[in-house]
Amino acid sequence: MAENIKLIEVNKEESGKRLDKFIASNSKKLSFIAIQKLLRTGKIRINKKRALGSYKIEIGDEISIPIDIINAEKPKFYTFKELDKNFKNFVTNSILYIDDDLIAVNKPSGIAVQGGSRVVSHVDGVLDYFRFNAPYRPQLLHRIDKSTSGILLLSRRPSVTRRLTEAFRNREVKKQYLAIIYGHMPKTKGSINAPLGKIKIKNYEKTTFDLNGKDSKTLYNVIWKGQYNSIKISLVEFEPETGRKHQIRAHCNHVGCSIIGDTKYLVKNFNIKGLEDKMFLHAKELGVPDKDGITIRIKCPMPSHMMSACKLFNLPKKLLDI
Repeated sequence: MAENIKLIEVNKEESGKRLDKFIASNSKKLSFIAIQKLLRTGKIRINKKRALGSYKIEIGDEISIPIDIINAEKPKFYTFKELDKNFKNFVTNSILYIDDDLIAVNKPSGIAVQGGSRVVSHVDGVLDYFRFNAPYRPQLLHRIDKSTSGILLLSRRPSVTRRLTEAFRNREVKKQYLAIIYGHMPKTKGSINAPLGKIKIKNYEKTTFDLNGKDSKTLYNVIWKGQYNSIKISLVEFEPETGRKHQIRAHCNHVGCSIIGDTKYLVKNFNIKGLEDKMFLHAKELGVPDKDGITIRIKCPMPSHMMSACKLFNLPKKLLDI
């Protein structure tokens, strides 16, 4: 019987990780959903006992997985599904930075980071394609909205996931965004300090100004402002000091502006032909501390839809390289 079982022993590097994520990183073909089912039915065990996927593994724990399941070619077990055209292009051309600990990818506008209701294709579902020769499946370290383009950071080992998750929580990771907005900001350079809360509108959740909400602060710097067909337009850099959901979008709305293409936080119904299908918010730079505390700066070029808009608005060419 033992010959039909693969035993995997937990080492120091992997200690503290969730059992289901450990199995996923050590079994390339098993989907996350399949792993949950195999744990519930006792086909995958830890120390010869059943356990939930949320169990935190320890040094010396032994996980047993039937070899016929590891080698299964059935679709319900298969992780590497055929990618559509958009995801093939994303996987092939998106890497901005890679080392032994991290991968930074350039996520296009329109691709979701994680699954949800009515979301079938997402970055989290194709992380195995970014595994390369690493022993672990990459892990998401943060999220950006589906409509937002730009830098998305992946961890390549459990210890890095733990370290940088804490760094994000402690606001040690510096984020810079670039947006093209309708309207002009209150000042050329300043900050928006407005507490934010969540409200439900019809079938979706929205972040809005709320005196009893969580403290929220966004720094901004106006790069350019002007007009197009009598519509006020600005190119603005944003640096969120807190990490609330839709923070930049909600703060823009709070000061009477809105990001082009952001229908959820639109202040006024403008219409500029050709700019309706994408949101003009881009995660352009991350400052990430390495294990020695030295900041790694990762930059992401402006996407083509934002470049085209800048040319449409006749922005100076020197601004297109920021």
